[in-house]
Parts: sequence; structure tokens; C-alpha cells
Amino acid sequence: MKPKIKRMFSGIRRYHKVTVATGQLETTIRLFLTDGCDMFSAVTLAGAAGGILSQLVLDAGKRPFVDYSIKLYDLLKLGPTVTRSALMTHINKILFINALKHHDPGRDEFVEFDVEEAALAAILKAVTDYKTLTGTETKAMKAFLTWCYLNLESTEIMDNYNKLPEKAKKL
Repeated sequence: MKPKIKRMFSGIRRYHKVTVATGQLETTIRLFLTDGCDMFSAVTLAGAAGGILSQLVLDAGKRPFVDYSIKLYDLLKLGPTVTRSALMTHINKILFINALKHHDPGRDEFVEFDVEEAALAAILKAVTDYKTLTGTETKAMKAFLTWCYLNLESTEIMDNYNKLPEKAKKL
């Protein structure tokens, strides 16, 4: 079925995955920044964008967020080394990314979590990989990072960063 009016995305075209992920990420940022919007969609869109961007970063021979996290985990001696796959599964679990996309038989019909916190973390992860891949930030990403600076505990974040060993700051 085709619409009567041709729109921007009407018709079959070829899209680069970075274009797909960028669209998802910018949409999730707009949802996040608009009070009262659907944070559940923000989490799933950020998770989808993050999954694509992480693999594109690897394909480009660069280090994705998850690999940086593993190096930091090892440096701070927080436990035995984890695999990329295990950490990605863990991140998706604690951010409820898969729980919001799927409902497995026999599972609880409810999820209990801070959806805004999950959206924030999923977006930050995806923005990190976008910047690693492209070396840039879009206007929406800059607006989101500005929101973070103005609305999160910036002083506490910087204090925690300053307490890290110098090695960790150079990863």
C-alpha cells in the first residue's frame, strides 16, 4: 500500500547504518528532552542506536564504549575480566532495553525501574559511540549534553572523575 503523497522516506532507498542510528538517536534525544514524552520509546530507540553504533565503531577499528568500560573495570580491579558480550548483555539488562522490547512467556507483565535514568544512560552510551565513530556531535547531541551539564550533579561527577587514578583518565 502506497500513500498518495510522496514523503521524505517514501519508496525503497539504500540507507547507511550510521544514518539509521543517527535518526534513532536524535529522535530519542528529542523524546528525552521533552517533558512528558514517552521515555519507554526513548530507552528502546537509544538501545537500538547504541547497538548499531557499537558495531560500527568496532568495524572502524576503534574502541566502543563497552570496551572502554571493560578496560576501566580491569584497571580499577573491580573483579574478574568480563567479555564484551557479557557486559553488553548486562548493560541491556540493567537499562531494561530488552525487557521493553520483548515479553517472554511466563515472565512478569510488569517492569519496575527508573525509566528516565535508563533512557539517560542508554543515550549517553550511544552518544559516546557516535562521537568515537564520527568525531563529531549533532546539534541534538550538543543540546542533550548541555541538558546533562545543567541538570545532573556536575560537581559530583567531576569530583568522582578527579578521584580516579591518572591511568584511568588516559584510557
